[in-house]
Amino acid sequence: MKGYTIESLKEFTSFIPLRLTASERSLLAVLESALHVSEYTDNVDVASNGYGSGAARGGLVKVKRILDGILEACHVATGLGVVAMLDHPSCVLKSVNSLRSGHSGNALGDSMITKKESGRLSTLKLWKGSCNVDSEDKLKDMDRSQKGRKAAKQAEKARKKVEKKLKKQQAQRATESRTDLNVIVDSHNDEQENSLSAENTLDEPPMDSEQPAISNTRSPEQYSKVSSIAALSPDQNEIFFQNIFEIGRRNKVLNPSKMRSTYGKLMHLLQDAQSPSIAKSLGFTLYKDLVMVRPFLESRGAEKILDDERLVIATMYVKAKDEVTGRVVDRNEVDRQVKQKIAMSQELLQDCQQDNSSNNNNNNNNNRYAKDELKLCIDSISDAIAIVESNVAPVERMIHLLEENFRPNYHDKQFSLELRGSGKSFASGSKYGYGFGAFGGGFGVRDSSGPTLSHSHSTQYTFVWQSLTLWKEVQKNMHRLWVCADSDLLSVSTSYQLLNTGQGLNRVQQCPKVGKVMRHLLNKTQSAAGSPWVGLSVIHLGDRDVPNALVFIDKYTQIPRFLKPIADFCDGIPELCSNEKIRDYIEDQFGSEENLKMLVLSDYFKHGFDGSGDDGGSCIDGRLTSSWNWTSRIVKKSYYHAFMLS
Repeated sequence: MKGYTIESLKEFTSFIPLRLTASERSLLAVLESALHVSEYTDNVDVASNGYGSGAARGGLVKVKRILDGILEACHVATGLGVVAMLDHPSCVLKSVNSLRSGHSGNALGDSMITKKESGRLSTLKLWKGSCNVDSEDKLKDMDRSQKGRKAAKQAEKARKKVEKKLKKQQAQRATESRTDLNVIVDSHNDEQENSLSAENTLDEPPMDSEQPAISNTRSPEQYSKVSSIAALSPDQNEIFFQNIFEIGRRNKVLNPSKMRSTYGKLMHLLQDAQSPSIAKSLGFTLYKDLVMVRPFLESRGAEKILDDERLVIATMYVKAKDEVTGRVVDRNEVDRQVKQKIAMSQELLQDCQQDNSSNNNNNNNNNRYAKDELKLCIDSISDAIAIVESNVAPVERMIHLLEENFRPNYHDKQFSLELRGSGKSFASGSKYGYGFGAFGGGFGVRDSSGPTLSHSHSTQYTFVWQSLTLWKEVQKNMHRLWVCADSDLLSVSTSYQLLNTGQGLNRVQQCPKVGKVMRHLLNKTQSAAGSPWVGLSVIHLGDRDVPNALVFIDKYTQIPRFLKPIADFCDGIPELCSNEKIRDYIEDQFGSEENLKMLVLSDYFKHGFDGSGDDGGSCIDGRLTSSWNWTSRIVKKSYYHAFMLS
């Protein structure tokens, strides 16, 4: 992959999340624990059959389940924050004040420390090793959180008061709308047989122009009057919840392999909280924009660092293996590049700090930033580049293996890529492709056990090459796609429908921003192909194949996970055969090392792109589905035992 220019790097920083700080990682642990015990999706995304159980759009029972689930998650997060000693307001205000002001620190939190407390801080310093306290601020937070225990009784009374008030409001709403609901249910009586999917629709009508959506207008001043967030009601803790949920979303973009069992639950909860009617009932919003590197630097007045050519070297990715040839880079060369990167980063930070000091001397309040903040931004950019490079490398390696071992106009009959498909495929006429097949049987069902495409060797070669090239472009732009997926999922203008897609109940939602980026990448790949496009150009988004942006982003993050083992196996065959017994086994079973490599590659390039699998085919999504299907059948391959030896 070619290196970045300063222009492309500057554009890239608009989609790079800021790396989490130590205090934010503590809040992330609280969020993950709260999501782990939550049963939100299990309670909300269910098929309802009875009257008043969601038979009408926006049924009261479902709305109540959503509100109860959101408030329960908020209460659990608050309680875990208290247990983790993160309940003092300064823990909440630290990140808020640092983002709003032009300098680091927390004036409001620090001003709340009295002289009497200063003597107790020396005792708390003895706990630094055992409690993993990293700074003086954390020591202060621990001391103040101890005082918060005294407010436990007050917090319990406040929570009971809020719950009693909410129950009273819900009972009042249920009484007022019971008559209207009965009328709606009666009107739907004749449609009960066909309403299994539609009854779970959560389409919200657009809000009236005279009723603006709930926005983050709360002031952090309410935190100065309490010693623990547990003493505040959920709506008063809006800033705390916005921060903790934003940290979870940002961490997933930074580390796609993390939060695999909790991220979907997090996004579904926020997705419902973004609904105008739900937000109105809650009285507060849980949404906050992701903290990105470029906006963060601009808020500090430090955006000029993005125009410095030294930033390219300070954030470059040091490769330990050539992604094209698969050869290991000499260790001396790796050490030289690492030293160059560190030296350039330090030089850049030192120069920026000198400029910042001169601005402070000139009383320029718009250009105040700490050295640690700039280092955090540089490290964030370096992390993002490393993720992109490591994800692109397996795809480029597979493209090289295809071009190195196969020719489009010539082939060995033993390792031919020619396909002869069964052609047993039936299309559904439904808008979302459901038909009768959505419920398992009848029309819309096809035989997915074997190939469904028929290609000559040259056509299949081109088909595979174009697919891999598109995947490479997708991996290069994964950060942009993550941001677009986050925006589409939490959009207030596009709602979702809970529908049976043939693979269980899924939230079907349109993805306009993700679709726009994907169409751009597809057009770019088609233009660079230099030959007619093989297969369909249909991008499934917001339908039964790819119900929403969450499913889309999860599918494409798996590409490096199944391509890397194949590439590593092919590169590692010579080392594997250095063992005499393994070499004898390979020669006895496959003839030679080269035959084993060609057998694996030809099988993947042939049957990993044959249109097999549920919802497979030659469309953009079907190509990936076929590869998924191939990985599930590898245990039945003749080379499986050799593959596992690597």
